[in-house]
Amino acid sequence: MTEEVAAERMPATVRAARFLLILQLALGLFGTAIMMPGIVAALGDPELLVLLLQPVLVVALLGWLIFRWSSRGKWVRWCALAFETVAAGAHLITAAMDGEFGWLSLIHPSTVLPLAIVIELCTPSAARWFVRPLKRLP
Repeated sequence: MTEEVAAERMPATVRAARFLLILQLALGLFGTAIMMPGIVAALGDPELLVLLLQPVLVVALLGWLIFRWSSRGKWVRWCALAFETVAAGAHLITAAMDGEFGWLSLIHPSTVLPLAIVIELCTPSAARWFVRPLKRLP
């Protein structure tokens, strides 16, 4: 006997957050593809390889979060919130340390996209959707 899962519409805020995560993943894949020759060249230098593998790990984590999105687990929402908060903070801290902090770093996609995702995932409808267990049909 098979059980079917009732399909419930995802709230617009959650759909928008998922779309922005997919957009971030696409941009990350594009950046990783551009860096791939550097990663291959750095295979002989472990210190440089560690620096170049960080974006690859970020893309892998984003892909994993998007893949698990429909599970509606609380942990998916909290992991996405934590990831995006760290991503925005890291961009702003890096800009400040490089002496490039200004309005352009505040409106940069590396700040705006994570901030938009955090705001969307903090809405009550998103909280209800991620907490609610999937309903099973008899």
